[in-house]
Amino acid sequence: MMSSQHIPSLLVGKGRVEQATYLVPVIPTYQGNPLIEALPPIFITQDEVAERLAFYPDYDEEHRKMPAYLRLHLIQNTLQFFAPLPIHFDLEQRFSRMIRLGYQARNPAITGFWGDVKSRVHSLGTVRQSPRSTATGFTIVGISGVGKTTSIEAILLLYPQVIFHSHYQDRDFSFTQIVWLKLDCPFDGSIKGLCLNFFQAVDDLLGTRYYDNYAGGRKTVDELLPRMALVASLHSIGVLVIDEIQHLSQAKSGGSSKMLNFFVQLINTIGLPVVLVGTYKAISVLRGEFRQARRGTGQGDLVWDRMKNDDKWKWFVKCLWGYQYVRKQCRSTQELRDALYEVTQGITDFAIKVYMLAQIRAIANGEEVVTEQGIRLVAKESLRLAYPILQALKNKDTRLLASVEDVHPIDIDQFLQNAQNQLSRAEQHQASGSVQTTNLNKQLPPATIDATEPQIAATETVKKGSGRRKKTAPLEGSLPEIAASGEKQKLRAYEALRQAGLIRPVIEYFGEEVS
Repeated sequence: MMSSQHIPSLLVGKGRVEQATYLVPVIPTYQGNPLIEALPPIFITQDEVAERLAFYPDYDEEHRKMPAYLRLHLIQNTLQFFAPLPIHFDLEQRFSRMIRLGYQARNPAITGFWGDVKSRVHSLGTVRQSPRSTATGFTIVGISGVGKTTSIEAILLLYPQVIFHSHYQDRDFSFTQIVWLKLDCPFDGSIKGLCLNFFQAVDDLLGTRYYDNYAGGRKTVDELLPRMALVASLHSIGVLVIDEIQHLSQAKSGGSSKMLNFFVQLINTIGLPVVLVGTYKAISVLRGEFRQARRGTGQGDLVWDRMKNDDKWKWFVKCLWGYQYVRKQCRSTQELRDALYEVTQGITDFAIKVYMLAQIRAIANGEEVVTEQGIRLVAKESLRLAYPILQALKNKDTRLLASVEDVHPIDIDQFLQNAQNQLSRAEQHQASGSVQTTNLNKQLPPATIDATEPQIAATETVKKGSGRRKKTAPLEGSLPEIAASGEKQKLRAYEALRQAGLIRPVIEYFGEEVS
């Protein structure tokens, strides 16, 4: 049996852990429930939500004046850029209602709560629906790259993940509440794998040993599911989010149906809200039990479409455009916005990365400005694997969208490396030129280096040059006089100057080893 302490952490980014402080809710049905009263207040305005969700990395105009290799580091800050959109306000409200409604029928301050928990878990094997359950669930389906996972995580982080209770209404109340838990569906669609991930995640959060106690040995799925429900009840999980649900389509025959049926029972029997998140490929998986269970709940499914080329896109690009690290700053014109939309089809992740790559390209090749051509060139190179789905979006081909596996991400690291290599070659070439110039200056006398008049410099070079130089023509005087004398002899000015010794082979200055 594997000990949980040897299992790598599933929760790389955890939420806050807090001691309970209670606020009396305005809504009467939420009052007297420590699980709800320990939550943050309900946000009143969209401005409050936007202020907490938005993330704009630090930026200074002076960054554009830094050397190229430093700007290639700074430009990666753009990946953290997050501008709240109307869909984020909708999603925040859904989670706010769902978590609180789910807790309404799960009040540990009420006598008989624990006995009710036990009976609910034991009833998981039946198909009856508890009339007391107030929980709801919904699905979020959309193309990869529109920001589903990032947005959900940002909204969940508005709430503490774990709340420790010790006293409530002048009474001892020792309880550990998990407000939210987010898991990824195993890539092979395994129900057992999801159960094991659940126990491991809870252990990682609380320092418990549920994995050892409930998942050790050769436990079957039928044994694991009720125990998973028990742990969810013991800690009153506020919402369970299962991401990448499209992987269930790869499960063995009947696997997806069994898992979805279990989620339905979690909602209906123990009152745990479940949110399923996936790409368009998950639509075929979600046509059965889970959709039927959500009928009449009021939350409704959310189809997360790409952005349209409208005022919202204009505002999004305007916010994004503030992060310029090229030396020549430019405005987000209609032409640039349209080009960015055309090559990314309103997929925000692609838009951010293509904008970054256009700057990386401009820095590496010395153009130092974002152009429409630059946007199209980097998109053509970086989005080749995503071309089929981008075309399906452009042509509104929903059948193709449901059939494609997924959108391939852009490899930012490779572009950065290529840009760094290009800059390194340019620096080496420049350094080589500087060395050659320095060597040439060492060969020339000081009077030549410091002279302000080209004619004086040329004349002094001839007079004070190295001993290997010899006059090859009797032409003398200033440059115009030499050119005029040459013209009388039917010589071009170049030839006259060369014969006067003013134009010499480079080898005379660098030595025989230079070719």
